[in-house]
Amino acid sequence: MTKRQKKPKGWLVGKQQIDDMLAKATSQLAAQDYDGAVHTCKRILKYIPKKDKVCAETLGMMGMAYALQKKFEESYQTLSEAVRIDPEDSYILFNRGLSARFTSRTGQSLRDFEYVAVMKKDSMIAGKIKEEFELARKIALSEMKLRGKEFTLDQLIEQQELFQHGNQLSGLGKWQEAEAAFRKSIEMGDCLPQPWGNLGISLVMQNRFDEAEDAYRHALKIDPRYERAKENLTALYYWREHPDEKPEYKITSPFQDVKVNITFYNAGK
Repeated sequence: MTKRQKKPKGWLVGKQQIDDMLAKATSQLAAQDYDGAVHTCKRILKYIPKKDKVCAETLGMMGMAYALQKKFEESYQTLSEAVRIDPEDSYILFNRGLSARFTSRTGQSLRDFEYVAVMKKDSMIAGKIKEEFELARKIALSEMKLRGKEFTLDQLIEQQELFQHGNQLSGLGKWQEAEAAFRKSIEMGDCLPQPWGNLGISLVMQNRFDEAEDAYRHALKIDPRYERAKENLTALYYWREHPDEKPEYKITSPFQDVKVNITFYNAGK
């Protein structure tokens, strides 16, 4: 076996095989075969150590493929894993800032773009960061102002992550844990109807219908036009009469049907 064919430490296959699979994933992205790119990236991840920078590159590509499918939560989580491995990769961090925006993590989006703005980066990212940073700053400052003059960016990041964690727990059917996450989010700043609406769902799933009604009414007090709370409040009469049945629960993204006029970047590929 020649030196060129030797496997890097911890790899289960040779470098050339990984390079070929990375090239394939890049071609699949270019051809808009996003499912194929995800599948190829998952294959690569089986062969390399979790802390290897090539692992971060692969996760970065997979996160981009998810985003281009509008699977923004999967994109955010995948890119976050990549950032933990290689926090100095401006492409990965830039893309996570975009995915953070589309998962309503506007605080984290600003934080990521703040870091990218001061990092060493190529002309492609340098040409986009100012625009994205200013937009993220405008959104995050508006969110912070809504919560009060003393509300910080760190608090916004924490609160928004609590809300998303509650959604994830709901998706797993862990209703008590989801309830706790939503309540903590609300305690940090009670200004949005969605945490109350999602709290209401977690209470319905526990057959705590009076508390669920209070949660829905609180959501509508904040925003009388909040249709989801109106629908759930109406449906509550049925669930009270049929406590052994459970409503169907599905996590949806507010950006799922929005045309995303945005570019996710793949470093130099």
